[in-house]
Amino acid sequence: MPTERFYHLPAAKKKTIRDAALGEFTRVPFEKASINKIIQAAGISRGSFYTYFEDKRDVLGYIFEDAAEKFQNGWVRCAERNGGDLWKTAESFLYYSIVHTEENVLQLVKNIVDSEKMFGVTNRLCKENTQGQKEMQEMMYHSIDTSDFKDQSIETFGKLVTMIFFELAHCMGWYYHHPEDEEKIKKLFREKLEILQYGIRKQPLQS
Repeated sequence: MPTERFYHLPAAKKKTIRDAALGEFTRVPFEKASINKIIQAAGISRGSFYTYFEDKRDVLGYIFEDAAEKFQNGWVRCAERNGGDLWKTAESFLYYSIVHTEENVLQLVKNIVDSEKMFGVTNRLCKENTQGQKEMQEMMYHSIDTSDFKDQSIETFGKLVTMIFFELAHCMGWYYHHPEDEEKIKKLFREKLEILQYGIRKQPLQS
């Protein structure tokens, strides 16, 4: 992740660097992205870059961190509008994401998915952002009414939300390539949420 020196920069400067990096990461797959082009677009020296970041993975980490803040705010607003109902919140959040996700962020995700080094990039980011992920999960958990859940633990909630967001990521990837399929995407997402909510068996499992 970025250094403390980077976080102490003025907001406008951080945005300039973020936008320069986002432009480069959306231009080409991640492994082909050029630090030199990021530096040039941001108007900073190479020395300054390496006082802010160890490498381009750190820059990508900041972009995800910045996106996570917007993600959290969007999720909380959806939860509030839907009275904390998880399933309505998830459906509402898909609609929110379709409307509000920047096209360049969708291209960034595509480029990372297409990257030959995708696993190394995302695996490192997940390991380095453990505390951030924990805080996000707690925020999401407390925004949802779990009173009718059979298991109300945050651990089970985390597993459930992971499944929901796997499907949401799939839908957003589909939407990126075929925005004309928006209604089909929404319908499929609703159907998958119903399976998660109600299951598929006629009878409960015997203990």
